[in-house]
Amino acid sequence: MSRRLLLLLDVLCLAGVAWCATLIAGLLGGRTLVATGAAVTVAALLVLPGFTAGILTNRRALRGRRPQSWFIRDVWAPPVDLPRAGLIAAGAVLLAFWVAGISAFTSISDNPRTGDRVAADEQARHQQRFALGVLGGVGVGGTAMAASTLVRQRRTGTVRRTA
Repeated sequence: MSRRLLLLLDVLCLAGVAWCATLIAGLLGGRTLVATGAAVTVAALLVLPGFTAGILTNRRALRGRRPQSWFIRDVWAPPVDLPRAGLIAAGAVLLAFWVAGISAFTSISDNPRTGDRVAADEQARHQQRFALGVLGGVGVGGTAMAASTLVRQRRTGTVRRTA
């Protein structure tokens, strides 16, 4: 994967993280800024390609002992090429998305009262916050992994081709 494409996917993933954070902030303020279907669709379109690219580019060739399975040639590696401050920031943002999603999940009711429009709107806000919390966390991971690959490529001067 070329550096430019990986950088583009990383920036899109970061935009997805910002999108999720903005919408979650609105939801925590009691306002639904965008309908749930549109919010989640846009977040997924921004986040998932960068996450996939981060996973694919963070594979490392096995060295030393041969693997037990003949088809395992590469292993996935965490984003260790990022500076420590970047890893700490990514971890803190990931934790924030996790708390936002889990706290929304605990507030979702199995059977909201019928006819109560306020309860139904609150239920929809909780569901949207949960979905955006998950996608935001995935986006943070994708951004960190793609950025780690870009740092490693810049340091070593190599571009790894992925199948």
